[in-house]
Amino acid sequence: MRIPLYKSVYLYLTHACNANCSFCYRRGLFERHKVSTLGPVKMSKQTADDILDFCFSKLQLAPKFTIYFWGGEPTVNFEVIRHVMERFPQMLFHMNTNGALIDERMYEFFARHRNIGITWSFGNCYEKYGGPHWKAEAEPWMLKLVRENPNHNVNFMVVEYGKLKEDFDFIARNITRNITIDLATRHDHSQEDLERFAAQYFELLIEHEKDAELFQTLNPALHSNAYVREFGLKAQVREFHFCRTGLERIFIDTEGGIWQCDNMYICRHNRLGSVYDGIDYSKLDYVWEIDESREKYLGRFCESCELYKRCPRNKCLGLNLEHMGDMLKPEPGYCAMNKVLAKVIDKYIQLEKEKREKVHV
Repeated sequence: MRIPLYKSVYLYLTHACNANCSFCYRRGLFERHKVSTLGPVKMSKQTADDILDFCFSKLQLAPKFTIYFWGGEPTVNFEVIRHVMERFPQMLFHMNTNGALIDERMYEFFARHRNIGITWSFGNCYEKYGGPHWKAEAEPWMLKLVRENPNHNVNFMVVEYGKLKEDFDFIARNITRNITIDLATRHDHSQEDLERFAAQYFELLIEHEKDAELFQTLNPALHSNAYVREFGLKAQVREFHFCRTGLERIFIDTEGGIWQCDNMYICRHNRLGSVYDGIDYSKLDYVWEIDESREKYLGRFCESCELYKRCPRNKCLGLNLEHMGDMLKPEPGYCAMNKVLAKVIDKYIQLEKEKREKVHV
């Protein structure tokens, strides 16, 4: 039996959220299960203590082990966040938040603690506020927090495809230069919308190419196998990305139940145990097998795809299980997003090759 070395634990602090975004991945959880069957709505301080005592005494942890605050909207359970951070001031933390509940009290707390990175989600900026300008205006304490600490970032989940450049430039000029661009996996993107997204994304790459700091975060090619294969050390390339669910991070629910990840929790699939009874590591044997024979498993259903062996994003086993009933069978909408992202990457790589050829002429 093999024991993983864990890089992080996700504390699922609450089912509750103040935003109710139409594309939220958690909708899958509540469509399948009554909330009353999922344990307490909020994690208690005692449960949080039990979880972290278990992690530090029973798990093998990587040197930079990180505690993630997850939800729901984590700040709904701010008291537990504060409790955990004050009890373990030496640890690294991260939190994703929609930002709306951050008030002066929370701002002052997070501003004092530099060992937490916060991702401010802008996915709901159009649905809730009408655009990023108005979201920033409506959430002033979150805005102040992100502006003042470069470790915090904005995750800009694009739904208004034709406004990508305009919105990105607003965030970069007025909020932070630490920005990630994403597409919602639970949103019906038309092919036309995806093509518009790709075109504007490439324009952004060209516009900011000489801005090294911004470009490093912005450019999806720099982190892709395709780029490394073309310009880097080919030995570093490992085909068939996947998240190694349960082998690097674990997800623990509001009552201390242990799962491979949040998507497996949504499906209520393969509960590994609890912080009170321990982990049954034999339930991870199949993940080790997938990891060792990636092409055999992760390449299944994909042989005829144009992106075979070079898909730019992780294959998400939990997402596939939720939507397709099979962990290895790709969800078509996710595939469509991968294909359009690959177009941006390929176009940039071709441009880079032409530049390098000119230098050597």
